[in-house]
Parts: sequence; structure tokens; C-alpha cells
Amino acid sequence: MKNLTLCSLLVIVLVVGIASIGFAAPQYKWSLASVLPEAHPVHKALVYFADKVYEHTDGQVKVTVYPAGQLGQEKDFIEGLQLGTIDIAKVSSAPLGQFSKTLQVVSLPFIFRDIEHQHAVLRGSIGEKLMSDLYDNGFKGLTFLDSGFRSVTNSVRPIRKPADLEGLKIRVMKSKPLIDTINAFGATAVPMGQSEVYVALQQNVIDGWENSEPTVIAFNMQEVAKYYSYTRHVAIPDILIMRKDLFASVPKDIQKGIMDAARETAPYQTKVWNEFVNEAIKQLKNKGMVFNEVDNIEDFQEVVQAIYDKYGQEIGKDLIDSIVNY
Repeated sequence: MKNLTLCSLLVIVLVVGIASIGFAAPQYKWSLASVLPEAHPVHKALVYFADKVYEHTDGQVKVTVYPAGQLGQEKDFIEGLQLGTIDIAKVSSAPLGQFSKTLQVVSLPFIFRDIEHQHAVLRGSIGEKLMSDLYDNGFKGLTFLDSGFRSVTNSVRPIRKPADLEGLKIRVMKSKPLIDTINAFGATAVPMGQSEVYVALQQNVIDGWENSEPTVIAFNMQEVAKYYSYTRHVAIPDILIMRKDLFASVPKDIQKGIMDAARETAPYQTKVWNEFVNEAIKQLKNKGMVFNEVDNIEDFQEVVQAIYDKYGQEIGKDLIDSIVNY
């Protein structure tokens, strides 16, 4: 009986020990900030990334995603990364152009012919250079993420030619190339945080904004801006970025696990994004949004040519040409 009891205790200890394997408390607990709501396809990719980080680091790193602007807006995320109050963030590459000049190139109008062209550029040597420049300026870029082509949405009228934008106030992100683009179209660009856009449209502070279909439906912007006009003037990718000092502080195997997770996240996010686009368009049409193609896209391309001359001097004509001719 005594031997049986001892044997039972040994079995219990062994079972508990085995059960604890893989469930040890993570050594690192990091935050991942995003302005996007949970219904957005990019949010799903962020959750996927967090799961992959846990997997590739053997449970040593736990990333918690904070969606829907719980930790602020993207400018707050960038400041948080610099101050050490945020560990990882999903931000548009547009505002990061303030810190890394070469990154402004992805915000130039019509720089990418299509999404396949963008993927080829950003997932190759040019993308590596942009990430390297970003690192030199204080941020560790993990991967680019799809954000689709941006088109003009407004509450006044369909946009068929640049003249239709005259007199309209269009919200943009804080990005010099994007501001210059909307102004060149004939509208007035109004830099504004994402959290302010819905109310600004509702109160006629602005007449419209520009973004992709999944983002319109995710923020219910069809309620305050009826017309979606396919200008497809820019495809500004999102970036998953991390505190440079934090990345440098962890062991090499953890760094590798993070980068492996990021590499797997990019194609997954593309798949989820593509699946959601058609559904988003269907939902928007059912909710009364009116879609239209522009009459002649060359008319829009023509009025922004001076922007290329300006940024050719600022960020380098060779970099621009390498993308255009890729």
C-alpha cells in the first residue's frame, strides 16, 4: 500500500511536469498597437503574427494586440516606440516618411502600377534598402503589409476628372507626398488623425477622405461619404515596426523567431486582404455607397508630374526610377 501511494505520487509529479512543458510563463511580454478595428483584415494578420511569434520563440515571447486605437493614434504609436512605452506597432508608411526620407517614395502618386508590382518591389532588394534606412533612423521594420490602392471617397459628388475635386476638402494622413498629390488634383488636403474623420465628415468639416474599400467599411464611412471614385492614386503599404533598442536587446534566436513570424505574416495578410476586398465592396453597395471609375486616369497622372521632380531632388531620382522601371 505504501509502495502504491509512493508510485501514485511519482506518476502525479511526472504528469504535472509534462503538462507544464510549453506552458512556462513567457520571458518577454510585448504590446502591439493598431488603430484598426477587429473586423479589419489587417487586424487578423496582427493576431496571426502574435501567434507566430509565440510559436517561433517557443513561448518565450507573448505579443498582445491592442486594436481600435486603444493605445492612441499612429502618431502616438511612433512616439511610444521612441519613448519605449509601446513595443510593436502597425502604422502606415506615410507618416514614417518624416523620419526616413527614402520611405516617402512609397507615398508618391502612381509609383506602383499594381499590387503585384508593389509586392515585387517591397519584397525585394528595394524593400530591404527602405527597411535598412528606417533602422538607421531609429525603427526596426519587420515587414510591409498590404493596404490596397487608395481612392477618393466623398459626400458631395462622384469624381470623374481632376476638376471634380476643385473646392473639396479631403482628409489625408500626415504625409508630404500625399498632401501634395491631393492639392495637385485641385482639392484642399486636410491632414487629420483617423479617429477624427467620421465626425469631421458628419459635421462637414471635410468633404471626403481617401482610402481602400476594406478600411471604408471597417470604419463605417459609407454612412457619411456616399461616393467612392476609383482614382487609385496611391498604394501606401502599412509597416509592422518595432522598437529598435528592444529588438537589439534580445538574443539572436528570439530575433530570428520574430523575423520568421513577420515573413510568414506578409503572404497570409495578402490572402486575407484579397478575400475581404470583394466582400467589402458588396457590403458597401448594399449599404448605398455609389462606385464609379474615373473618365481618364491619365488626366490625374498628368497633374502630379511636378511632384516627381520635387521628390526626385529630395529623396533621389535614382530610387524613384528604380521602382518605376522595376
